[in-house]
Amino acid sequence: MFKPEIKFGTDGWRGIIADDFTYDNVALVGMAIWRYLEEAEQSAKPLLISYDRRFAAEAYAAHLANVITRLGGRVVVTDGPSPTPVVAFGVLHLQAAGAIQLTASHNPYYYQGLKFIPDFAGPAMPETTDRITQLIKELAPKFEPPALLSDWDGETVNLREAYFAHLDKIVNAHSLVSGGWRVLYNPMHGVGAGYLDGYLARAGLEVITINGERDVYFGGGMPDPSPANLEPLAAQLIEQDCQVLIGTDGDADRFGIVDPEGHYFSANQALPMLADYLISYKKLAGDLVRTVATSHLLDAIATHYDRRLIETAVGFKYVGAKLREGAMIGGEESGGISVKGHMPEKDGILASVLMLELAATRGDTLNNLYQSLQAEYGTCAFVRVDQHMPDEQKARLFAELASHDKDTFAGRKIERRIKIDGYKLVFTDGSWAMLRASGTEPLVRIYLEAASAEALGKLKKQVLDEVKKLAH
Repeated sequence: MFKPEIKFGTDGWRGIIADDFTYDNVALVGMAIWRYLEEAEQSAKPLLISYDRRFAAEAYAAHLANVITRLGGRVVVTDGPSPTPVVAFGVLHLQAAGAIQLTASHNPYYYQGLKFIPDFAGPAMPETTDRITQLIKELAPKFEPPALLSDWDGETVNLREAYFAHLDKIVNAHSLVSGGWRVLYNPMHGVGAGYLDGYLARAGLEVITINGERDVYFGGGMPDPSPANLEPLAAQLIEQDCQVLIGTDGDADRFGIVDPEGHYFSANQALPMLADYLISYKKLAGDLVRTVATSHLLDAIATHYDRRLIETAVGFKYVGAKLREGAMIGGEESGGISVKGHMPEKDGILASVLMLELAATRGDTLNNLYQSLQAEYGTCAFVRVDQHMPDEQKARLFAELASHDKDTFAGRKIERRIKIDGYKLVFTDGSWAMLRASGTEPLVRIYLEAASAEALGKLKKQVLDEVKKLAH
């Protein structure tokens, strides 16, 4: 049955394949995006369409391309599955009106999604996606599903070598070899295969790729480079005589890194490490940007170098907006980073390569470098807890938080409150807690940071106890 209720969330529209993510709904969204481009006087430029490795992704892309072509648009389709950051690069490379990327990123195999990337090559801002959502509602009553055309015989493009040439302008590829790295790469059956390993091999590194083939079931798991998915592979690092494991998610815009001792590096570690490196070694100028739920270690880097620290709402689109204004680096705890001179879109390929460059240039392991960074700027430990909670309890919790005016919370003295996106409390000892309600699930995301693992454990217990009390 046709379901016209389609809404763009934090990072595009996602739905369950053959339920709400159907050929007809994709066509409707495509028509709305085309109408938006006409309103924005962008429809004379080409529109780039690409896709990931999920089930029937190429057929969805072909159908969408044919629909927009029939509306009078010039469409260019990538000649194969492509990472989201590469598609964002393609918008600038082709001087396109924008791009539509069919991907559900790190979600389970039964999901597919659609991202609209405007002409500035970063995530669309809410005013854009709100207008597209409104256009979908306006078009839906008179929408007549077009005939399915799941093959594309129009214009195609391969962006791989142009993207690599662009990376060469940011990365010191020659320094990578000096580190003597042997890299184990896990694209998790996603579109990073052939891109991250291809770029490293092009630079002269030896790369062993696992899970590089297409599997629409993603090996039975989720294509998410989380600690739970990557840390168990540390034994393979030793077996393969590799110094580092890199994982990227389904569309390669997020990353995770593990060393042979099992130390996991996410954006929370990589962001301050790269900020310090880009300032001290590459002498880059500009602000440092993080989302409200990301580690405060970046703040210490900003203070040390007398740089402005900008805190944004959750969602890389807000980070990207600051990068477009000239910020040096920006990131979010969920695994997204980009830098000045790149697209204002998170890029797991670039972030991973820059981490290898940092280690090669500094001549040390990533763990030693991170320990040195903490010795200089302060130690910290971070965790995110996803707390399942019925909607009525969730509403009660946030009503209590909204009216909370005491100077303590969970037995800790409050230094300041931040209500950018959710409810965040920074305590006088430098630790902090943030609570953010999921808009689509009976879930509360709780972000916590303290000076050590022991202190974090204590903070976690205190906050969870307080949350339980307030929600009931």
